[in-house]
Amino acid sequence: MPKFNSAVILAGGKSTRMGFDKQLLQMQDRSIVQHLIDVLRTRFGDIMVSSSTPELYEQTEVRVIQDIHEGIGPLGGIHSALRSAKSEAVFVIACDMPYVEIPYIDYMMGEMAKGCHDACVTERGDHLEVFHSFYCRSALPTLELELAEGRYSVQRFTRKIGALVIPEASAAPFLPDWRVFTNLNTQEEYEEFRRTRL
Repeated sequence: MPKFNSAVILAGGKSTRMGFDKQLLQMQDRSIVQHLIDVLRTRFGDIMVSSSTPELYEQTEVRVIQDIHEGIGPLGGIHSALRSAKSEAVFVIACDMPYVEIPYIDYMMGEMAKGCHDACVTERGDHLEVFHSFYCRSALPTLELELAEGRYSVQRFTRKIGALVIPEASAAPFLPDWRVFTNLNTQEEYEEFRRTRL
């Protein structure tokens, strides 16, 4: 099994604050999800979308996976992606995160290749950016223990495993405005995004 080949777009959230399904968010002439698929294909041969509505992707050449443990948030999507992956590491991003930085992905993969890690995430202050990140199949035992004990925090899980944490100072040259960690939670954020993208 290769080290790097799989990526997952988490698209199974309830979108409560947005008011409609975030899988339908648009940017210019296509959905944000389709944009993410197109960009990620430049680095990953195995693209998964974690979604409970596979019919949205019938015309798209991706694998649609569904949560083994439903209704527990993004940790459930990460779990199913690691179970379904065709590589040891899985790049993880959410469907409401429109920005992808391929040079930073390349940097993360290069750093991970130097050793054995359960994940690779970015540190900003005392916060871990748990998306636009990698998780590895080696983290599954800890992840499944967290699920069995009813603990569904991605932050907590990431701090319990052997994650490679990229310091803010090392990430900054690749991410000058940190927009890569933007996620669109509300209609106001979405409208602002659309104004700035047009």
